[in-house]
Amino acid sequence: MKCIRFLGLCLAIVAGLVACARNDEGDLRATMNQWFFLGDLEYFKSKTRCTAAVYRLRVVETRRALPVQNNVGDAKAAFSTMGVSAFQIEGFSANDLTDALLLKGRGTMGKQVLAAAAQAVPCFEGTSAETKLRKALTRKGGVLAYDTGSEGAMVLDPVARLVFYVAGDVW
Repeated sequence: MKCIRFLGLCLAIVAGLVACARNDEGDLRATMNQWFFLGDLEYFKSKTRCTAAVYRLRVVETRRALPVQNNVGDAKAAFSTMGVSAFQIEGFSANDLTDALLLKGRGTMGKQVLAAAAQAVPCFEGTSAETKLRKALTRKGGVLAYDTGSEGAMVLDPVARLVFYVAGDVW
């Protein structure tokens, strides 16, 4: 009888761990709202290893807490000192900005942006949010941001008035 109870407890613990989400939407919204003027939630999915979110923007710019840098050196410096950095260059897409970050120095920020996006694929795959994110990544004039605290990449799409959050873990 004790073995059955022990086995039941073990199964309950495993089930609880499997059902865990990487992020809570309320907590993510609170974090993101420090940097962006968030409106309605358009999409959210969080699993054990990934999170993907799309928010409408009330105002299409970042808040003062997230100053947007306009060159690679300043973006990397903000990333190193603040742990979060936003980057925008006129005529560049988020993909172009990632490439620029990869080519500067050791490319740490660029690698982390790519890792966050790649590892979040299971949370976006096959959804309309994925299609919107692909457009945002290639549209000129967007803002690319990365937060070391949550290991999440963000893309602000000024045309669609959306901000995307992607993050994932490998373990």
